[in-house]
Amino acid sequence: MKNRVFVLVALLFVAAASYAGEVKVNGVITGKNFFQNVSLYYINNDFVTTAPVSPDGKFNLTADISATESFYLLFKGTNGLKRQIIAVLSPGDNIDIVFESTYAANIIKEVKGSADMTLIKSYYDKNLPLQDDLKAIQNEYDKAEAIDRPAVQQKFYTRYQVYSQELEKMLIANKTLPASILIEFAEFNNDFSAHKATFRTLYTALQPKYGNTLVMREIGEKIVNPIEVGNPAPEIESVTPDGKTIKLSSLKGKYVLVDFWASWCRPCRGENPNVVAAYNKYKGKKFDVFSVSLDSDAGAWKNAIEADGLAWKNHVCTFKRWNCPIAKAWRVNSIPFSVLIGPDGKIVAISLRGEALQTKLADLIK
Repeated sequence: MKNRVFVLVALLFVAAASYAGEVKVNGVITGKNFFQNVSLYYINNDFVTTAPVSPDGKFNLTADISATESFYLLFKGTNGLKRQIIAVLSPGDNIDIVFESTYAANIIKEVKGSADMTLIKSYYDKNLPLQDDLKAIQNEYDKAEAIDRPAVQQKFYTRYQVYSQELEKMLIANKTLPASILIEFAEFNNDFSAHKATFRTLYTALQPKYGNTLVMREIGEKIVNPIEVGNPAPEIESVTPDGKTIKLSSLKGKYVLVDFWASWCRPCRGENPNVVAAYNKYKGKKFDVFSVSLDSDAGAWKNAIEADGLAWKNHVCTFKRWNCPIAKAWRVNSIPFSVLIGPDGKIVAISLRGEALQTKLADLIK
């Protein structure tokens, strides 16, 4: 009898543990339903489960998860249509979400059962109008005369800056919710340095309880970042187009711009004339450039160097694209990315683009 009781208790415990790990997302898509199914993925793209979307726009997605984590919902529909919504889910969640589907987006209209998903709704409530405004300003820029374009461009930057400030204020006010740092990650990860203070604030608040989540682990690595103003620049040793090995430290005593780029990166190619102009102006005044390419094709790399007039000698490439060990050591998440190093080998500035590079060099090199 005792053994049977023990087995019964054990089975009940297993059932309870299984139930505690279950999460339910009950969705309704209003408006025009373009979708046949919705899938749940971890934020690192690991698949969890999928569920059909009925013709009247309803779906019920159920999964077993072991802890609070960041996900995204991927809606798939006709003609290859895909739309994505970020999510934070916890074991035991039973969430009701109403979406309004339009030709432009899936809009979260209502959330019940989750403070995290309510915060994510607030994020999209701010982000979708921003996208409309930026698109309108871009159209205005395209139609403007050349003399008027700088003012229109400033309007674009101002609108985004106001949005960024308002969004981060909202996230800091909700810093105990893991959705806050997922939103910060989704919006500002590619410009981490500029938003590092907010990342640090959110990380500090969430680390005791959620420090082992996917987003928190990645952000933790970036917060402890060697690429900061005042830090010594990590060494770089790699191969030039003609097969020689060079080191960054061989340029000590100069101001050096370490420039991460690639032949396939259109923004990089657009930024190259600015780097060339700075090099031509200051190359005789203890300034040099050390370019690190994320190319995988040697021919494309060498052709781009010649085509863009990158006349300095310091070019290296590991031919591993985003698996480049130099890029990983320097915490490069997007390109173009540059770091200005002083004659003492310490970092002076990060992400100088356009006129900002020459302005900084003018202050440093007299």
